[in-house]
Amino acid sequence: MQILAMDFEGSLSNGIREIGLIKSENSTIVSLTEQTIRNENECIEFFKAVFKKIPDFIISHNVPTERNLLKKYLPYSNATGTNRGMEWGPWLDTKEMYKILYPQLEEYGLEHLTNIFIKEESSVLAKRHCRKNKRTPHNALYDTICAFLLYKRLANIVNIKQFIR
Repeated sequence: MQILAMDFEGSLSNGIREIGLIKSENSTIVSLTEQTIRNENECIEFFKAVFKKIPDFIISHNVPTERNLLKKYLPYSNATGTNRGMEWGPWLDTKEMYKILYPQLEEYGLEHLTNIFIKEESSVLAKRHCRKNKRTPHNALYDTICAFLLYKRLANIVNIKQFIR
């Protein structure tokens, strides 16, 4: 199963400024990418290259944010078949997954979940793959690592398919 985890830094008004991606095969990391974006055209070309091979699903924390930023740059379609090349999704939202599985928690922000469940593992991967000044929340690759590890922590314990939409 091919999985793509992603996080963006930016806003709808200012656009995407930084992209973090993890490509994995059956929950094993194949590649990690951090991309700084200078302009809209560069962002569009980057996404076209990333999505030449469509993943089985995309992981993000708080999917609506990432989906809305993607829709700003490329059309969104749930269509299948010939339009599949521009399809955004299906998605697995780690925020929603943890809300359902851990209803007793008071907070579901990525930083909070990271500190509770994957602090040591995220720190190790961040030291290995993130620049020294980018190993903290609100940096695209670091946040991508955290979302991916939150997914991976549960991937073999629960039926993940129930969380993919």
